Formats: sequence, C-alpha cells, structure tokens
Amino acid sequence: MTYRAMHTALKVLTALIVTVGVFHSCSKDDASGSLSFPSSTLYFDAEGQMQTIAFSADNIGSITVSSTPSGWTAEADLSTLRMKVTAPAADEPGAERQGTIKLVGYVNGGKSVSADLFVAIAGSRDLASEQSNCYILSRPDTYYTFNALVRGEGRESLATASVEVIWQTAKNLVRYLELDGQGRASFFVGSGDGGALTEGNALVGAYDADGRLIWSWHLWVTDYDPSTQSQTYANGLTFMTRNLGAGANDNATREQILASYGLYYQWGRREPFVGPYAYDCASGKDADMYNGNNSRTYLSYVESSAETGTEAYALANPMSFILGVEESGFDWLYAAHSDDLWGGTAKTAADPCPKGWRVPDGDAFAGLTIADDLAAGVEAYRQSYGWHLTDGVVTAFYLGAGRRSALLGGIQNINTNEVPKPWVGCYWTSGTGSAALTSSGMYFTLDTEDALRSEMRPRTDFQRANGLQIRCVKDE
Repeated sequence: MTYRAMHTALKVLTALIVTVGVFHSCSKDDASGSLSFPSSTLYFDAEGQMQTIAFSADNIGSITVSSTPSGWTAEADLSTLRMKVTAPAADEPGAERQGTIKLVGYVNGGKSVSADLFVAIAGSRDLASEQSNCYILSRPDTYYTFNALVRGEGRESLATASVEVIWQTAKNLVRYLELDGQGRASFFVGSGDGGALTEGNALVGAYDADGRLIWSWHLWVTDYDPSTQSQTYANGLTFMTRNLGAGANDNATREQILASYGLYYQWGRREPFVGPYAYDCASGKDADMYNGNNSRTYLSYVESSAETGTEAYALANPMSFILGVEESGFDWLYAAHSDDLWGGTAKTAADPCPKGWRVPDGDAFAGLTIADDLAAGVEAYRQSYGWHLTDGVVTAFYLGAGRRSALLGGIQNINTNEVPKPWVGCYWTSGTGSAALTSSGMYFTLDTEDALRSEMRPRTDFQRANGLQIRCVKDE
C-alpha cells in the first residue's frame, strides 16, 4: 500500500501502525552504534497482511526482535536491512490489537541499543476536508492526518518544521504526533476499556526550524457529532447541543456536570483554556494537563503589557492567560485593540469553532428565557448548575460554568448575591459591547436568596480578558 493511498479523504481503512520509539544504550561500553528507520509508520490493508520496512544500522554486529505483542510476528535481517512485520489474523485467539515490538541491536564491542515500535490495528482518517483551528476526532483506534502547513481555514502558509503536543487532558490522549515529508501532521488516537473512545481535549503546535511556535490547533476528542446532534432555534440559527470542548451537556450527576464544562476562551483568541478539576470549582484548581511526554504541565498568568498584550505573544504562548489591566481597558490586548478578531456575522481566522461552525453573533441568544420553574425555589436548583433555556420552539440546557476572571485568570463560578454562591453562566458572542473595549455575551444566574429573581440576559457586556464558554452556531 502506498503512502498516498492512506490519505483518501474521510475513508476509514484498516491499518497497522508501527511507530519508532526512542533508541537507548543498554551498556557503558565505549563502542557506540545506532538503529533507525527512514519512516516511523507502516500501514497494513488488512489483518494478517505482511509488509517490509527498511532500517539502517551503524556499527551493529547482530540484531534480534526481543518482544512482540501476542499474535504479531517480526523478523529482522541485518544483511538486507529489512524487517518483516505481520499483523495477527482476524480469527487468531488471544491476539492483541496494540502493543510494542522491541528491536535490539548488539554493537561491535558489546554494547546494545534498542528501538521500541508501537503497533496497532487501526483505521485512518484524513482531515483535509475539515481544515480549521479545531478538529473533532470521534473515532477510536484511528490514525489521523491534517495539513500542518496552512493556518486554520485560510490559505496563509506556515513554515512548519516540527509538531508537538502542547497540552492534553489525559495521558496518551494523542500519541505519536509527527510531521511527514509532505507537511502533514499525523497522530494516533487509541481507545479505553472495551474499545470506547477516551474523550478529552488537546492542543498541538507547529514549530519552525528555530523551534518557535508559529500556530496551534485544538483537537476535540469526543463521540459527539454536531452534524446529527444540533438544534435549530426560532431565529433560524442552528446551535451545537454542548459547549465547545465539552464531553457532555447534562446535570443529572456531578460527573456529568464536570464533563459538561467546555473550554474557556478570551474574546478574540483561538487558544483554549481548560475547565475546572471539580464540578463546583470549589478549590479553584484547573483540570489536569499533560504534555506530549505525559508530564504534568500548567497554565501561566501574565498581565497585559506592551510586550505580552499582542496577538503575536498570544500565538506564541498559548498556555499564558493574559490578564486585563486598567491600562489595557481590561482587554488582553494592550494597545492594538480590535473588534474584528471574532467580529461580525462571518467566521474569522481567529474563530475557535470547528469547520462549518462559528462563534454566534451578538444577538444569537435573543428571545431565550429560563424554562425551569423558578417558583420551585432555590434548593430545587442549587445543584443544577445551569438553566434550561427556551425560545418557545426549542429548549436547551446551558451549563452554569462561570468564567475565568479577567483580573486573576482562575475559574470563578459564583453569583453576585451578598454572600456569593455558585453558579452563573457566561457565553461569548462575536458582538461588541455597548461600552468601549468590551464584547457581548449571554449571562444567567441562580439568585440563591430568591430563585424568582434569577437573571437571564441574552446580551450583556464583558471585559475581553475574561475567559468564557462558547456554544458554536452553524456557519451558514
């Protein structure tokens, strides 16, 4: 099977992926040697198929395949510098779908080096038709590819020399990310118990030859399909049924409430920020994040300044939440303020929604009111963390997910009562606010002194350094 055949758009193929791991020395002998492969992946059309992969060996006297997953076979020949790998037959009992093959080479002089190769029976999917700042990944055990030489949905080219995982919400959520010779980023999304998709979010970056971050993409790993799970409101706009980056849209349990938190965005920025560690944001702790090596990584908080309050700084520092200051008008941009980053009704280059979706316009939530029975009282809704909103045609649940504070950056999810308590809902639109350097968003709250006084404002002003949730609308 040729490399190009893998990239048939939106067609799932059965594939075997073989990925080269890290080579390491197993001895302190002075002699050195190395093993390497010209390509780090190998694809198989079907179970039971055999293919050959080349390798190079420097100062290696002998080689052996020391381990393989159950059902797999691998034979390496030093004289031809070729290795044959065979996937297990479909009916082979006890065969593993994923595992590691270890190739060991013995240096002339006693030292040994090894190469670990990840193997998996998997599908493949080219995301070329979904080019965007955000990709939805809904298929487990799949090898994905996308064009890493182009920004977002535009045509502006990137001088991408390498790609890396910046952060991910679970270890090994995105594995074996690499850049091929055609400028395509490729990676593997596996599965959890029972073959189910492990849901979460990741941010991957493109770096130039000097190691500078020049763009990033949000990977939304979810079984949610907005093309089949959406709602068309009375105003004719079609909305997703969950927040951007969320794993659910429900408040039946604490676990579902936590999963329903989407990602937070500063107005006009593409870069997402994770939700809370706990469903009630009680500790103020962020959700766990890991880099591509599965080590913990953390957000940073920097005040907007002439240096940090720029689009260029935001692009190069996607894990920095830029705090608003008085001098910036509490915008994350310090001086070069812009109403156009998300502005208007057309999708912009900075829009964080997936292909075919965009940030809703300023009046998108007009006509929505609280559908829940407020006469039931505060205790009926204290743990509901959100309202069902209706326009008379459809009813949709919106999580009260709070916001990331423009001044502090941490997640705050409390109302404005004399004794503040959870919860409030804050959702961006692409519209500008009535006050200078503000943008509009939807706001609602539970009044924990009198539920009948609970508010729902379809459009209100927010300072742009705030981090709010987004409910994407179809781009039509």
